[in-house]
Amino acid sequence: MSVSHPRTREAIESAVEAGRLDGWEARRYRAFDETMTDEAPPFPCFFAVDAHETGDLRYLFAPDPTTDAGERTVAEGLAAYLEEAPDIASITSLVVFFEPPDRELSAAAYRDRFWDLLAGLRERDPEPWPDDVPSDPADPEWEFCFAGEPMFVVARAPCYERRRSRYTPHGLELTIQPRWVFDGLSPDTKAGEEARDRIRDRLADYDEIPPHPDIGDYGASGVHEWEQYVLPDTNDDRIDEFPVAPDDWTV
Repeated sequence: MSVSHPRTREAIESAVEAGRLDGWEARRYRAFDETMTDEAPPFPCFFAVDAHETGDLRYLFAPDPTTDAGERTVAEGLAAYLEEAPDIASITSLVVFFEPPDRELSAAAYRDRFWDLLAGLRERDPEPWPDDVPSDPADPEWEFCFAGEPMFVVARAPCYERRRSRYTPHGLELTIQPRWVFDGLSPDTKAGEEARDRIRDRLADYDEIPPHPDIGDYGASGVHEWEQYVLPDTNDDRIDEFPVAPDDWTV
């Protein structure tokens, strides 16, 4: 299996146990596994917890996201994941672990790394932007797309203190979810309403701060998914405009 191909939980844990995977890769995976399996309190997104337990997540290790190698690894790994994802499960995600930085970074630095990476992925996208997804980030139905697939992206990083659900100790981490995993979970369905209530209850026990005011449902008036990708650690801070300059975001 190539370095840029996503791996299963079974494959990673077997490699760690045999000593074939060590160093930062093993350290990053162990930290994630501890977060998903800890029950005091449990991680808020029970979908992620369940998918990790059942082996329906895929994991990708990537070099520094500011490097060409890091960007290329994510582009190749994401394309491979999206091709096989429909055959994995109805609820699945790709988790990307980046090589830890050699120094402590600020929240702004992690935010910039995230958006620079997404802009780079856009340039490397093998498919045109989908016709049914707005190209203007100001539209509430805009969302990041790659290889023709709309998706939701969540960033976690060491810079979070109060918003513990976004904290991870060893560097930038992404969770990438194809839009179709949310089919049947819209807020106007019983399943969607129950899922949101359950996640909110778990968030209240997990985070030291209420949900950010920019959190909302896809497509709702005044809600922009991109504002939720890299949340601030306080509810007083907000992102006023799309973080990527128009000239750097080609559609």
